[in-house]
Amino acid sequence: MWMCPYCGSSKGQPFSDAQLSGMLCLNPDCGRFDSTLDAEQVNSDWDDSDL
Repeated sequence: MWMCPYCGSSKGQPFSDAQLSGMLCLNPDCGRFDSTLDAEQVNSDWDDSDL
């Protein structure tokens, strides 16, 4: 499970575009982007049923 390295929240949204790939923290007090390599693993585990 992903955990935000800035605030410790476990609520995140996988994000990927032409230049960025990682997780966006959904904690309203944080909202930072984490581009660690582990985020690619989380993206592969992401399922449409999680929406």
